[in-house]
Amino acid sequence: MEGNRDEAEKCVEIAREALNAGNREKAQRFLQKAEKLYPLPSARALLEVIMKNGSTAGNIPHCRKPSGGGDQSKPNCTKDGTPGGGDGGKGYTKDQVDGVLSINKCKNYYEVLGVTKDAGDEDLKKAYRKLALKFHPDKNHAPGATDAFKSTVHSFSNGRAGYSHQHQHRHSGHEREEERGDGGFSVFIQLMPIIVLILVSLLSQLMVSNPPYSLYPRSGSGQTIKMQTENLGVIYYVNKDFKNEYKGMLLQKVEKSVEEDYVTNVRNNCWKERQQKTDMQYAAKVYRDDRLRRKADALSMDNCKELERLTSLYKGG
Repeated sequence: MEGNRDEAEKCVEIAREALNAGNREKAQRFLQKAEKLYPLPSARALLEVIMKNGSTAGNIPHCRKPSGGGDQSKPNCTKDGTPGGGDGGKGYTKDQVDGVLSINKCKNYYEVLGVTKDAGDEDLKKAYRKLALKFHPDKNHAPGATDAFKSTVHSFSNGRAGYSHQHQHRHSGHEREEERGDGGFSVFIQLMPIIVLILVSLLSQLMVSNPPYSLYPRSGSGQTIKMQTENLGVIYYVNKDFKNEYKGMLLQKVEKSVEEDYVTNVRNNCWKERQQKTDMQYAAKVYRDDRLRRKADALSMDNCKELERLTSLYKGG
């Protein structure tokens, strides 16, 4: 069911846009769809508000107080969706806008991450960390930066999932070209491409193996033995042969990869928590619903707290 979460969040985004446009029926339909895909609190809260109030949020101005000096008693009011305002009305540079436009023009996750199709796992990680920092909503307020950040997250997930498949596919494709090119003088020669394909497939499986660790216990792969990284104290799980195979520099390299994966997950989950809280606060403000506002303020934000802890450890180190 966790795999449906991204689709549910997309439905919530569509519902918000429909709500802002005054289309209550469309918003309600997509919120109900989101509820079926994954039980997001933001979807449930917006749906409750729509059912309770029976009105739309279209053309309702969204006001915010100025962040700097000036007359604090006069908030700046703009209607949601007005172009040129950026994310929340904060400033942005031309380079940030150009970066968002370049992401929107990309046709696949290779172009989004800026890597070649034969890029390895480490190259994908480096490219993702660079783009995630560039388009994170906390740092980039250009129009469309949030969608660009989402594209980066999805591209990284798809890239890692497809890495092993693409690697094996290139080898098998190469062997099929050789099979078509050879005339074949004997049964043995005709069977050679098949034999080579089998050997390459076996070698690919050996070369492109799963990581020797997991952030969660996995009984299927035998990764049930609990370990903890020396630097950040991140919990991870390994199999019974791990301690014999990984020592010294090899162990340090594995733990570095563990911490990078963990921080990436926490950062993404923190962003989702903030988005959820923002949605609930927005709905509470539009419909003047104190109960929903208190519910939004009471969200635990566990991943954001963990991100703050990790940040303090980095600074302390």
